[in-house]
Amino acid sequence: MLPDVRLSAVRGIVAQRMEEVALDLAEGAFEEFFTRTMRGALLDGFARAGAHEGTVWLIDASEQFLIPRFNNGPNAGNFVGRFRQSLQSGMVGMVVATQQPICENRAHLNAIHDPRLDHELGLVTTAMIAVPLYFAHQLRGVISAVQLRPAKSEAPDPPGFSPRDLGQLQLTAEILERLIEHELLTLSIGLGTASC
Repeated sequence: MLPDVRLSAVRGIVAQRMEEVALDLAEGAFEEFFTRTMRGALLDGFARAGAHEGTVWLIDASEQFLIPRFNNGPNAGNFVGRFRQSLQSGMVGMVVATQQPICENRAHLNAIHDPRLDHELGLVTTAMIAVPLYFAHQLRGVISAVQLRPAKSEAPDPPGFSPRDLGQLQLTAEILERLIEHELLTLSIGLGTASC
């Protein structure tokens, strides 16, 4: 299908508005924007990948940090919206730098892993999948899925992730990207409103 030529005159205005809304999401509007459908698709993807929990990290306006804007774990209230992960460190920072996914089954032993959040929460990230998140025509953040154990536990580490699990999270990211793009477009042209 070809674009309607009548809309070409407003294409730039719509793209600019989508960019403005995308920046608002990174600065804290994500929770109210994040619809039930988006949440459901993401949670289903985490479950299918075998993750204990997962996080949506968005690049802040200064482009220096990744900020967790959603997490489905029991400690979400302790770090979502307030923790700052430097783009220069950690596995999620590496995903932004390379724009490539990672799957690490010995995350806590990898020198790239930044353990600060684990230490704050009393956990050990034993395995992690992280994939880039794009919307409004550029890289906006990372989706990570993790397997965890309590820091003081002597239980064996969880089984880790497979290439299939990585593929599942990549598919989940693609679905979420399309849902976000749709919501950005409908909000930008006044055809819809975000609903949780």
